[in-house]
Amino acid sequence: MYGITQDELCDLIMQNKESMYRLAYSIVKNDADAQDAVGETIVTAFEKRKQIRKSASAKAWVMQILVNKCRRMLAKSYRVVLSDEMEKYDACAAFEQDEMWPVVMELEQEFREIVVLYYYEQFSVREISRMLDVPAGTVKSRLARARGKLAKLIQE
Repeated sequence: MYGITQDELCDLIMQNKESMYRLAYSIVKNDADAQDAVGETIVTAFEKRKQIRKSASAKAWVMQILVNKCRRMLAKSYRVVLSDEMEKYDACAAFEQDEMWPVVMELEQEFREIVVLYYYEQFSVREISRMLDVPAGTVKSRLARARGKLAKLIQE
């Protein structure tokens, strides 16, 4: 039998709400859309919780749903263009940021996603490969290119 219980999913979401928001924010780059993506992900996860095969991979499964929601938002031009005034409020994101976060946010989306999943969320290359539906070699090369880009951005 597949699936996880509502309680298990609830616990998983509560334990990872900051990680979910951080990943969503790194993709959509604004607070409102990040919150919408997380909310939609939670609803989808509850609706499809019987599809999960192992509870050990439930976090990766939820994060994959989140990445897909964020990408759909971007593809549909769902984002609201922020004025300079509104960007001040976005700087007060709901998660703890380190000194590298602003530099990471300068990366292109394909690199930013992988950096956040690998360094901030501690997923393996293999898990990221499954989440983003790209080969592991692609994840490794994007990670290496992202490191190079980050090094250049830090030196500037």
